Amino acid sequence: MSPRILDRYIAKETIGPAFIALVVFSFLFLINLLFQLANLVIQEGLSLKAAVLMFLYSLPLLLSYTLPVGFLAGTIIAFGRLSGDSEIVALRASGIKVSNLLRAPLAMGVLLAIALAVSNLWLIPAARGGQESLRQQASRMTNLMKLIKPGVFYDRIPGVLFYCEEVDPAKQRYEKVIIFQKPSPQNDMITVSEWGRLVESPEQGALQFLLGPGQTDVFDRARPEKVQVSSFNEQALTVVPATTTATANQRDLGSMTFEELLQRWRQSGGTVAGQRDMLGFRYEAHRRFAAAAIAILFALIGVPLGLTNARGGRGAGFSISLAVVLFYWILYSALGDLAMRGRLSPEAAAWLPDVAVFLAGLYFLKRRGDKPAEKKPSVLAEWWMGLIAKSSKKIRPVSEEAIPMRRDGWLSIVDKYLLTHLARYFLIIAGSILVLDWVIELRGLSEFLTNGERWSLFGRYLASQSVGIFMLLLPLCLLMTVLVVLGILEKGNEITAMKASGISLYRISLAILCVGFGVGMMAWMMGEGIAPAANRAAQRDKEALKNFVSKFLNVSYDVWLFAPNRGALYHYDHYDAKRELFEGFSFYALAPSGNALSERFYASEARFVGEKTLAYSGGWRWVASGGKDNRFKVIPSGELAAPADKNYFVIPPFLEGQTLSSGELASLIENLRQKGLPTERQRMDYYRKFADGATPLALLLAGLPFAFSVGRKGSLYGVAIALALAVAFYVLVAIFTAVGEMEWLAPPLAAWAPAVIFGLGGGYWILNLRS
Repeated sequence: MSPRILDRYIAKETIGPAFIALVVFSFLFLINLLFQLANLVIQEGLSLKAAVLMFLYSLPLLLSYTLPVGFLAGTIIAFGRLSGDSEIVALRASGIKVSNLLRAPLAMGVLLAIALAVSNLWLIPAARGGQESLRQQASRMTNLMKLIKPGVFYDRIPGVLFYCEEVDPAKQRYEKVIIFQKPSPQNDMITVSEWGRLVESPEQGALQFLLGPGQTDVFDRARPEKVQVSSFNEQALTVVPATTTATANQRDLGSMTFEELLQRWRQSGGTVAGQRDMLGFRYEAHRRFAAAAIAILFALIGVPLGLTNARGGRGAGFSISLAVVLFYWILYSALGDLAMRGRLSPEAAAWLPDVAVFLAGLYFLKRRGDKPAEKKPSVLAEWWMGLIAKSSKKIRPVSEEAIPMRRDGWLSIVDKYLLTHLARYFLIIAGSILVLDWVIELRGLSEFLTNGERWSLFGRYLASQSVGIFMLLLPLCLLMTVLVVLGILEKGNEITAMKASGISLYRISLAILCVGFGVGMMAWMMGEGIAPAANRAAQRDKEALKNFVSKFLNVSYDVWLFAPNRGALYHYDHYDAKRELFEGFSFYALAPSGNALSERFYASEARFVGEKTLAYSGGWRWVASGGKDNRFKVIPSGELAAPADKNYFVIPPFLEGQTLSSGELASLIENLRQKGLPTERQRMDYYRKFADGATPLALLLAGLPFAFSVGRKGSLYGVAIALALAVAFYVLVAIFTAVGEMEWLAPPLAAWAPAVIFGLGGGYWILNLRS
């Protein structure tokens, strides 16, 4: 065979599976991205054009992770198929050595490595800069008239709190407005007015309100007796969000172009901090080249692994590639940490993972060499590939005495046959996707894995987080399993044999839909019991790894509350649950007119000593009326009557829906509503808990018509169809979730809409199949 023809043939065999693997591996990244984009468009007012740009800016970084893995999986699957169909034997009989088969994969690996190098050096930093620009644009374009709800605190503008009693969309006006901001770390400024209107601001990134009659009070934390009070009939108030944008010297290494890295490398001084920064610059520069070169090495190791995987099929190809990548990322993370701490040369840390893959590829290639394809694999490989091979065995011809629909207990023979195949492939697919999630998590948290204790914490996090990921991807795994199994059965003419035996497609579909219903019920029960506790533990462990407390995990920081009668405001900087102590506790009394403050009380510390009594220390009181000498008074300690008990002031943690059961969510919603806190997200989470139980059945209804009509095209085609349907479904979920949180559609309807649309559409197509 001509070398050119052979190379083209191998390349063609590799590209198809590699593309499918690329889509599979990119899916987990895309789910979160879809929800973020839907929120930016619907809630933040970002234009569709900007959302498309945001998506495109996300692709370079995503593809830098998934392209090499997809290429590795495609190589293993392609050579596994060639070996399994004895084409490798035929090529050897023609005098072609295994080493000659490396030409096409290595050439493809070189091209991919060049593309990755260009992306790592220049494209990804530029894309990150574009993303940051779009995020700032989204924050400037925030449509407050859509987002602000009457009677609810709005705190999504950094450093600003906004509240209004009513919203008049026709007049574009807010009624009974309260705006709190910190113009500097030492000052607190609170403005109360009868009405307000948002106007265009000449300052980029700032918001400007036109306010009606009201009052502004500025409190100096260092000198609380100095209170600036200004009343107004009409005032233009400019609100500048707190900025957290890093300076050029503080930019993330991944956001720097290669030229910037080299420049910063040369500029690193002789100080200890400068030497530490230099290690980071050196490591990042070499890492970008090493991460690109891995594509060539994946070709080197993929060919012998594919030849060994003759019995495993495509499912094993995915699994083997994920195992290789998991090993690579574990080594990459461990060595990167050693380099950043100065215990290993940055150059060695960047290139040693590539060297390990290179040596492994040479070892497997040498073992494979030109030996017969029938060489027995290792015990572990034999077990794994045997598990998959069993799933592909064909049904034996049945005699008249063994009718396929004959009952064997309460299940028919065909039911048991289908269930056995579904169970085996489900374990393989779910296990592969779970390993993929571990790879993604390892990549995202690698910078925090600095010692053995943190690796142990990371292991606990993965164990807990896997429950939530399994719940999230359960419908996709089931759909992919059904399409792959039916594709194999159709390709082997087993579906035709069943139909010839009098078993209709409706009967086959009924068994599969019953499985979908059962899986949905199992998912709902897990969502009520096991999953919330596991998700809470995963959140705790992840925040502990990152040394960061998110507001969703711990809402004891910077809390604002209304008194039950809405006549006063309460605020505290932090609540220490262990000591049951409020730090930086403030009470703001509103004047009867509602257009000004009549009093502010502040205590450095306060705690409940009775059901509705607060004992405090380090306090002072300021009143708006009275003589100049008695407006301010220091009160070292004492007691203060509270309008409610401690449970009213302490905000419950875990505001995310996946960390609570439906009953806990309902209680949380009522609790937050009473305190003037937003509940739109929790209401959507509540109704989605019930709708998610119907998701597996809805996706199966949509997928079965494709499985029966195009099954002969193979299992990879089934995987592609499953991914396309899942992406379409989650796009709908993201859109309707954002719409439901905006209350443009009732939350129950928004939660159930994707499942109903897919279920009705799929049901219609199934009824029109030729059974």
